[in-house]
Amino acid sequence: MTPPGVLRQRLEATMEAAGGRPVLVTARSSVRYVSGFTGSAGALWIPLEGPPVLVTDFRYEEQAGIEVADSAATSQSSSAIRTHISREGWMRGVAQVAADPGGAIAFEAEGLTVADYESLRGMLPDVDFVPLRDLVRTLRRVKTRDEVDAIERAVAVAEGALNRLLSTMEWSAAPSEREIAAALEMELRLGGSDPLPFDPIVAAGERSALPHATPTDRRAEPGDFLLIDFGARVDGYCSDLTRTFVRGVPAPWQVTLHEQVLEAQTRAGEVIGPGIACRDVDRAVRETFARHDVEGFFGHGTGHGIGLDVHEGPSLSSRSDDVLERGNVVTVEPGLYLPGRGGVRIEDDVRIGEAGARTLTRIPRALVRL
Repeated sequence: MTPPGVLRQRLEATMEAAGGRPVLVTARSSVRYVSGFTGSAGALWIPLEGPPVLVTDFRYEEQAGIEVADSAATSQSSSAIRTHISREGWMRGVAQVAADPGGAIAFEAEGLTVADYESLRGMLPDVDFVPLRDLVRTLRRVKTRDEVDAIERAVAVAEGALNRLLSTMEWSAAPSEREIAAALEMELRLGGSDPLPFDPIVAAGERSALPHATPTDRRAEPGDFLLIDFGARVDGYCSDLTRTFVRGVPAPWQVTLHEQVLEAQTRAGEVIGPGIACRDVDRAVRETFARHDVEGFFGHGTGHGIGLDVHEGPSLSSRSDDVLERGNVVTVEPGLYLPGRGGVRIEDDVRIGEAGARTLTRIPRALVRL
């Protein structure tokens, strides 16, 4: 459970980011970040005066009372979060608690559908709703020590699951992508993962050239690349890792492709650190690929932040205006994808520290034969 003092700081920072307006937080991960509530249905109302209110439904009445900062330890604080149980859905509950907001309401532009926005406007016709991009997500970019610890545990769970998969799967039987993905999911859950942050990507042979392939009945035959992109979730926080293997003896082109990706990722690791523009990390990868005349086979960004969501800021891409700072946790995941032949991606999770960066991932990056 997030300490009440941390929640108070997050509440205050959210209101400051909203320009002193009352705030409606609706994105599930942002509600958890600011209030501690982990349920799947709820919104947080932060008024200019009086305590914040978590609005949810009867399914979470007991859970909300336990999780939000509504305890004796914080009940004397003006920022102690109260709960409001709505029998008519969270939007009607928001309309009830925000009936007289005293002006415009700021809300997360990414966290409200057009349909919900129109419904709220219909319930509160005299209120101006002000959409703000990255209202809470910007605050979430810098992780506390506890958040980094949770991500590290999620990395450890993921790595343990992969190691068990590699040692127990009957590779000589040429298992299918679907069978490998199912076995990996089981290992992740038995190893301690909460609901997975995303469905594992398992792609064999020529299908490894599809960066986000969905597992099929395609079997991992001798001579195939096998790309596995997966993660775990622990205490709400995500990990995100990718490794590429080969069934049997690799062909020379496979060795070369893997070496080129590994070189690019190593170069990114030499550049990354506090105060570095994210586009410069991405540029280091692209310049490495350009030296090998393969830059045209890399079409996605170099990485992204991870936390309560598997994709958060900052963004390591050529179009990013973000600058890395102490406390960011990001992925570094260059890849090369040759259509009709196969692809390689190597992905690690990296924490930005005071003087540099620390890779949280420990599994080897070498091309492993299965």
